[in-house]
Parts: sequence; C-alpha cells; structure tokens
Amino acid sequence: MLSATDNELLTRVGVGTPMGKLMRQYWIPFLFSWEIETDGSPERVRLLGEDLVAFRDSSGKPGLIAENCPHRGASLYLGRNEQGGLACIYHGWKFDVSGHCVDMPSEPASSNFHEKVADLSYPLIEKAGVVWAYMGAEKVPPPLPGLEWLDVPEDQIIASKRVQYSNWVQAMEGDLDQSHLSFTHRFLQPKADSIRKGVDVIRQNDTHPHFEVLETDYGVLVGCSREAGDGQKYWRLTQQMMPFHTITPPYGDNPTRNWRAWVPIDDHNVFVIGLTFHPTRGFTDEEINRLKGSANVWTISPENRAPVTSAPFGRWRPALTIENDFHQDREFQKTGLYSGIAEFWAQDAAPQLTMGVICDRTKEHLGTSDAGIIGVRRRLLAAARKFSNDGVTPPEISHPEVYQVRADALFLNPDESWVDKTTQRRKVNAAVNPDSPK
Repeated sequence: MLSATDNELLTRVGVGTPMGKLMRQYWIPFLFSWEIETDGSPERVRLLGEDLVAFRDSSGKPGLIAENCPHRGASLYLGRNEQGGLACIYHGWKFDVSGHCVDMPSEPASSNFHEKVADLSYPLIEKAGVVWAYMGAEKVPPPLPGLEWLDVPEDQIIASKRVQYSNWVQAMEGDLDQSHLSFTHRFLQPKADSIRKGVDVIRQNDTHPHFEVLETDYGVLVGCSREAGDGQKYWRLTQQMMPFHTITPPYGDNPTRNWRAWVPIDDHNVFVIGLTFHPTRGFTDEEINRLKGSANVWTISPENRAPVTSAPFGRWRPALTIENDFHQDREFQKTGLYSGIAEFWAQDAAPQLTMGVICDRTKEHLGTSDAGIIGVRRRLLAAARKFSNDGVTPPEISHPEVYQVRADALFLNPDESWVDKTTQRRKVNAAVNPDSPK
C-alpha cells in the first residue's frame, strides 16, 4: 500500500504538482498528424489538466496554444483558422502557432498593443505520424525518446487512441500486471483458433507467476515466469519507460510489436495512445482491416465507439462505461469468458474504474504478483521528489538512446538467467525480429 501523501504525489499531475512538474519535462504524444489539417478545424486538447487547442496553420505547421483567448477568455476552438493563425471570433485577435498575436483588428491600426499580448504555446514535433508536445520550461527542449517505432515507415504502423475515465496510474498499471492475464482475459476453454493457444494453456495451468524487477536507465523491466511443462519456464518481459510508456511482449514467429503511452488528460481521466508495428515489413490489406477493426488495449471496436464530439479527444471515447457495466454478460461469464466482458480493453477498464476515479492505495494489500507495480511506483515517486525538491532532471530525458529497447517472451530452462539470455533480444535491431512462443 501507499501512504495518502504518496498516493497524492503519484496521481496528481496539474500545474505546480510534483508529478505534474516531472511529466512536463518529457515529450508528450497526444495527436495524430491527420487529426489537424492545414487551415482546417482546430482540435480541443486537454493535457495534464490544461485546456489547449491544436491547429495547423497555412504553411502546414502544427501549433498548440491555450484554448482561452488572452483578451477576454473566449474559446479559440471556435476561431477562424486562416492566413497563418487562429483568430478569435469575438474580436478577431489572431494568434500564430507560437502564441504571438499577429493581428488585433479591434484596436487602432497605429497601436502596437498586439506586440505586448501573447497566448501560452508549447513546442511541437511531428514524427511517424504522431504530434508530440513539450510542456516544460527549458528554452531548448530535449530530444524525443528513441522509441523503435519512430524510425519505422508509416506503412508498418497501425495506431489508435482510447479515453479512459480514471486516473492515469491505475490504467498504466494494467500493463505491468502479467498475473491478471490468467483471469481477466481468460476464456474458460482455450480457443483452438487463438494465435497464442499454447500460451493460453500455460496461463490457465499456472495462475501464480513468479516476478522479478530490475530498475533500468529508462524505467523498469518486469520479468514474469510461469511453469511451461517439460521442465521449462515461460518468461515474459515487460518494459516500462519513463514516465508513461509501456511495451508488452509479442507472440509468435517474426511477430508484430507494440507501444503505448498512458497520458494524463487530468487527474481523473487518461488517454492511451498506442500502436502495433512490424519492424521489418509493411502490413497487408487483410492485416490492416483486422487490426483497425479489432478491439485491443488502445483500440475501441467500431460498434463500441461513442458518437464523436468536439470535447478533448472526442473521437476516441467509448460507449461502454461503468454506468452500463461495460455490457458484461453474466451467462457468457459462466460459459465463455472469465470476465463476461467481450470487448478486450473493457476487460481491463471495468475493474480499473471500479477502484474509484483515483484508487485509494492506502487500502491495498499487495502480493508477490504486484512486484512490477511496486517497482514502477517507486521509480516515479523518487523521480518526482528529486525534480521537485532538488531540481534534478531524470537523466533519460537527455539520453534518447536508452529507449532503444524491446519487450520479450521466450522459453528458458530453470537454471538459465532471463536477464543474460535476453540481453541482445531486448535491444532494438532493425534487421532482427526474434520469434516468441505462441
């Protein structure tokens, strides 16, 4: 369990909070490039409790500025995006992507008042179809983290997002918890057509895996082993990369790989932006259709999407909620799926939301299967304290190369070291894509 003080420190990300200050030192992925068009409609954005608006100017450059006009507070989301800036519909004050006021038609032409007014703005970088924001105070932002997929051609990437109505920590912790796979996502009878039917059997037979946790240059490496039969152990190695990135292990021969980021919208809401990518080849049309249409951790199936709205991340909200019990089917729970919830992401979201919007970790009773969660909490809390109290910036921010890592899964003999045997397999190598059990 955590103390009430530590739980507050871990979960609160608003302006001035220790975790919020820490988060703002990292680049934050929040938008797909296609979501904003040149001189097109703006997008409402909410990050770390700040209300913002994103747009793409006449030259194609993206911008992220405060939503409320500094004149009298009207929403710039309603503004006109034209001729190099976003103009407030109330009095025509126009702001460019850097927040500079470039036109103030309600003032005399001889006035230089516009030179004294600016809107809050944040630097952006676009890469691999994703727009990243830097919300920290450094005049020269750090480099982007060296995540493998950032150097993969876009035809080798399928990406999506999903909003969840809970604090970011309990959402991210689902990725660190290999134990729940024996329960939450389990079919009562392993499916014969499953792409991981052998692994499904292992999880059903061994429901109390062994965990080992290593602190790394970039975050935390969580090793989890189960008895696999024939004297072997099945190891799965999950990567947590500061502050909110996760990679879970792959399945099968020449496998696809994944990445996701659990980005706080505010203290009470989070969105997960994630993708499936293949490091060595593009996707076929059949694979694209399947990946875009299937629910997973970060993708909502088409039939379970809520109607699109202009709210922040309004096209990425689910129709399944705690109010409708995520369409849990009690008969299906008896005969088919342990959770009784058909939508994959909802199998995780349902228990996470029932913990409360912000889980009260003072009441927890953690066991051996929670070792990865404990390790990541410690890393985050220590980093937030060091930055808030002593101004010590986490070193990984300035060393993007430490993010060049992969998750892994493999069979090992009991006397083999999972750390040593996976040293090379966990390094990004564009020419190599090791097989994993299925």
